[in-house]
Amino acid sequence: MNPDLLAAAAALPAAVVAGFAVRRWLLFVTVVDSVSMAPALNPGQRVLTRRLRNPARIRRGDIVVVSSPELGRTVVKRVLGLPGERVVIEPAGSIRLNGSPVPEPYVAYPGGPGGTFQVPPGHVLLLGDNRACSTDSRHWNQPYVPLAAVRGTAMHRRVP
Repeated sequence: MNPDLLAAAAALPAAVVAGFAVRRWLLFVTVVDSVSMAPALNPGQRVLTRRLRNPARIRRGDIVVVSSPELGRTVVKRVLGLPGERVVIEPAGSIRLNGSPVPEPYVAYPGGPGGTFQVPPGHVLLLGDNRACSTDSRHWNQPYVPLAAVRGTAMHRRVP
């Protein structure tokens, strides 16, 4: 039998196992399904997502992939409020965090409802970048997403 074919046949199971391990424990691909994150992420775009091992590593500005039991699907949003923070969304769309304004250079389309949110321990507040067209924490019955529901962080350029 051809030695190259034998080598390829021997390497195939190892490659399958390695691919499964990477997908299971390290990375997975997320397909963006709405315009809520435009212009950073667009519908149909595939984003490499790093599995979240330590929820304490989530930072404001991270784009996260969340399994939403309320919506019954996976959503992609940006972290705005961290555990214990008070977030005020002004009617014009500006954000105040614990009384201080928050610069958001990634928001190209402000809008949507305002409100005041006190993020409970172990939860985050998520908003889309395209605020005018985003169904996000402001609209959900349970606006605070448990850190345990965060599946991973999108490997996308992070805006400070």
